[in-house]
Amino acid sequence: MRSSVLLTVCASFALATTTTLAQNSTYLAIGDSVGFGITTTASYTQTSNGDRGYVSLYADYLATQNSGIRPAVVNASIYGDSTSSYFDTSNTARALNTNYTSTISQNTFVMNAITQAAAASRPVTTVTVSLGANDLLSIIQQPGFAGLPAPTQFALLQGAFGGIVTNLTAFYTGLRTALPTANIIAVGYYDPFAILPGNPNPALTAGVIQQLNETIRNISQAVGARFVDTYTPFLGNEATLTNMLLDPSIVPNVHPTGAGYSVIANQIIPAPGAGALVLLSTLAITRRRRVA
Repeated sequence: MRSSVLLTVCASFALATTTTLAQNSTYLAIGDSVGFGITTTASYTQTSNGDRGYVSLYADYLATQNSGIRPAVVNASIYGDSTSSYFDTSNTARALNTNYTSTISQNTFVMNAITQAAAASRPVTTVTVSLGANDLLSIIQQPGFAGLPAPTQFALLQGAFGGIVTNLTAFYTGLRTALPTANIIAVGYYDPFAILPGNPNPALTAGVIQQLNETIRNISQAVGARFVDTYTPFLGNEATLTNMLLDPSIVPNVHPTGAGYSVIANQIIPAPGAGALVLLSTLAITRRRRVA
């Protein structure tokens, strides 16, 4: 009888310990539909808490680094959010994300989530960000854009970069201020249009997407975030890693396939030794701010 009771007590203690450990940290995902894990037609309309796509896969990886204990996952991403709508409530697609219980901006949600996680003794230690592509996509998808002369297309897209730089600078500065020691990961973008039949100017979209990636890289690294390249591994593999040709119900469906999200997750997972370099970079930036 005593052995049975002891086993029960030990099992209860182990369960309680595991539960406690699971709440010791939070992984916060921020961004747009790629951060939210949108894939094919069904996920455009189905609600979700966003624990899917590369977010789910990366959370699983984080568990392997913490004795199998998965972090609490909070996905703030909103389908269609741009660097400007991130700060307001103009995008109504937050209704698809079940983490939202009121009409607030993604920025407000993020700051509330950081405060709530800290109060619950499971502070945000890891953040991934997919933000910026919709600023350009909204221009590319305007009626008649494809028929415009290349110089006009280029000028329209270039016109968006002033706002992108301003908004991303405010975003990353605010995020780092709120999370001075967190591991912040800025996820770059691939070029889904490279595989699209009849794309009138794939070189234009590729060049602008690379410019967006450089913008994200420079601004995020300035606050000690780690930039992740997805452009390179997707290049030449868009037919299988995106839904551009696989989902005829939506043209174009720029979102990754399951295989595409796996590639993104594998890019996010740091190479051996990279974590220490990121930590040292973050600490150096924090020290410089304190001195200033």
